[in-house]
Amino acid sequence: MRSRTRLATAVFLALATVVMVAASCSSKSATPSEEEPPAIAATVHIADGKFEPRETEIEIGGSVMWINDDVVGHDLKFLPPNKLYSGVMKPGGVWIHTFTSAGTYDYYCDFHNTMKGSVVVRPAP
Repeated sequence: MRSRTRLATAVFLALATVVMVAASCSSKSATPSEEEPPAIAATVHIADGKFEPRETEIEIGGSVMWINDDVVGHDLKFLPPNKLYSGVMKPGGVWIHTFTSAGTYDYYCDFHNTMKGSVVVRPAP
């Protein structure tokens, strides 16, 4: 009887883990499975309380991926007139955004307002 209870518990925990992992991978900005994921034009790492690189330059239609390599949570809040917000990225978290208009997109971490960065989006040649 004990082995049956242990087996049932193990199966339950395995299924719960799969559900939790699947839920943590979903995102409001995720693309439907029939579409190709966006091509990453640049990657910004968040570590030691800074964005690296601090300034990123891409062409219109390019996507930037931010990876939180730090030990604390961070977010990206873009200055007006842009109304972009990453939400909280826990350590190990990732946020991707595709830029469809040329311009300079300045941002900062709302938790650590000395952390600043920008994305310069240039027209395609």
